[in-house]
Amino acid sequence: MTPPLSRRQFIAQTTAATIGVCFVQLGCDYNSVDPIVEGRELPFLTPVDSFYVKAGAEISIGNWQQPSLSQSEWSLLIDGLVSSPRQINFDDIAEAAASGHDVNVLKTMRCVIDSNEVAGLIGTAVWSGVPLTHFLDPSDIDATARRLRIRGYDGFTNNIRVDRLAGDENAQLLPPLLVTHMNGEPLTERHGGPVRLMLNEAFGYKNVKWIQHIEVTANDAPFGTYQDAGFSDDGVIRVVSRATNPLRSAVIPAGPTRISGFAVSGFAAVDSVQVAVDDGAAVNAQTRSLSDISATDPLVASAVQVADGLPFPYRAVWTQWFLDVDFAVGSHTVLVRASDTAGNEQPESDSDITDGINAAAMVTVEAV
Repeated sequence: MTPPLSRRQFIAQTTAATIGVCFVQLGCDYNSVDPIVEGRELPFLTPVDSFYVKAGAEISIGNWQQPSLSQSEWSLLIDGLVSSPRQINFDDIAEAAASGHDVNVLKTMRCVIDSNEVAGLIGTAVWSGVPLTHFLDPSDIDATARRLRIRGYDGFTNNIRVDRLAGDENAQLLPPLLVTHMNGEPLTERHGGPVRLMLNEAFGYKNVKWIQHIEVTANDAPFGTYQDAGFSDDGVIRVVSRATNPLRSAVIPAGPTRISGFAVSGFAAVDSVQVAVDDGAAVNAQTRSLSDISATDPLVASAVQVADGLPFPYRAVWTQWFLDVDFAVGSHTVLVRASDTAGNEQPESDSDITDGINAAAMVTVEAV
């Protein structure tokens, strides 16, 4: 039996594999919302065909293979501390959706190893599915239960706490979904189709792809493939921001320039994005309005956050920001730092990848 990877080995191999995917298999322009060649302003919704692809088990599980399941082949077993075990299939989800239980949710998906150096493992979509509670009502769960242990068809594992099933509308914490569609299209295999789990506040590794089995257990210990490698059990996206135009080491014309990028937090909505140029004082960047976003991405209006009139910006959905700057000829640094309404701020530095690197973004440009 192959011994499990240490956290250091896991991080090193995962990072190397990510860079390899970017340069060899897919190409950076394809796999990245932070292209290597030139900066650009991002669309609010990331197109499915350019949404990043990352499978958490490809490094951590030996001889890993991406599952290939048709809708008719897929099923999900729910057992353990429940009043009655059950097996649901795709038709059960489709029937629930057709009867009015479908939900469209805006969510920014971010890989935990995404950083200012390994950039591009992030994107935003409208994810559609049926709340897990439609098939697993908390009233059916034994009072001693504490966690749901979750397994994918590829062997990847994770968990969610029983008390996370209900969600909290006031905190914009939405119930977990069994997702079948992405930006209005059937979920593709590489994005976890035909069905994956979705936790709106969490990194990608908590959103188990190709979900196969949910075991309700009284064991309250952390559980999961990434947890075994030392990653955070809660998996909540830490507040983070990035400039996507201009990029690091860009050569730009001197004079008026619009700096733009995004910020997101899984703990709460983004409160502010501050930008400091060279040694100047930090100033608040402007953010795109919901009306402007909806005009360019009509699918946004279908999301429950918009339909229910939740205050914008949204928790766990990136906020796009911009700031107009007049660059003199020469080298300049741009420091970007975000905060959220829960009081979380990006740190100046962060070398602990286990809860997601979210250090303030620094961009150096040359104005000519």
